[in-house]
Amino acid sequence: MSSKLPILEANDDGLAMRPAGEWTYDKLYYLNAYLSRFIVSMRQKQWRAIQYIDLFAGPGKNRFSNGKIISGSPLLALSQKQPFDRYFFSDLEPVYIEVLKGRCFNHHEYEKISFSIGDANQVVDPIVRDIEKVDAIYKKGTWSSLNLAFLDPDGLELHWTTVEKLASRRTDLIIYYPQMGITRDAPREIESQPTTPIDHFFGDTAWRDLYRQYQKREESFLHRTLLDYYKQKLTSLGYIDNHIIEPLMKNSKEAPLYRLLFACKHTLGNEFWANVTKDLPSGQLRLL
Repeated sequence: MSSKLPILEANDDGLAMRPAGEWTYDKLYYLNAYLSRFIVSMRQKQWRAIQYIDLFAGPGKNRFSNGKIISGSPLLALSQKQPFDRYFFSDLEPVYIEVLKGRCFNHHEYEKISFSIGDANQVVDPIVRDIEKVDAIYKKGTWSSLNLAFLDPDGLELHWTTVEKLASRRTDLIIYYPQMGITRDAPREIESQPTTPIDHFFGDTAWRDLYRQYQKREESFLHRTLLDYYKQKLTSLGYIDNHIIEPLMKNSKEAPLYRLLFACKHTLGNEFWANVTKDLPSGQLRLL
């Protein structure tokens, strides 16, 4: 499958890059593979517009400590064999967006890109309004556009309210689940007054009761419980309950860092994600 995908490895163009760990390759491998299946298949459907949303876009390239460079999520979206109708790239860091603009400037899809600077949980509002206008033009009150949002912060920056806003339209989601961040911060935050970063991530304080109940169990069991709670909340937004793989990224010491959650309102998307994640990026069959 990987030979048919846009290549992750990139060259040094002299512009700023985001420092990255080796696990970043695996994350972007899964994104790249899903983008390829998604856009080719959905281009055959009757969507008026297919749009890509990247609220934590970064500068477009990542450099590992060993000097290796790979393309970031926005450049991968632009590199697919079939184009999206619109691209929404945003980041909190102004320098990242300026660098990303420079990297995208000569791309033939440049005029379709909207760049924004700011907190993802605020930038999402005008993006959703823009999508709503597209939907209203073609089929008032219904969905005429299909969207894919890659929600990949560094830690606990993503709020549940942002997920809710994106879910108000027909939007597939690939969500960063901050396992290490929750493990590290939860013991302190359950004793803090709301609203804490973890409260914002889950959208409520119910996670605290689950944490207290299962904190003495194995870490994997605790996070399985919290993940299931988060996915239950996704179903309340119209996403299909699924039991598909949530790839776990680990550091060089094999410590869990984060997972990628996938959410779709149609079974076809779940089938794509299951197919994409059944193998490891190395090509080895995943052991379940």
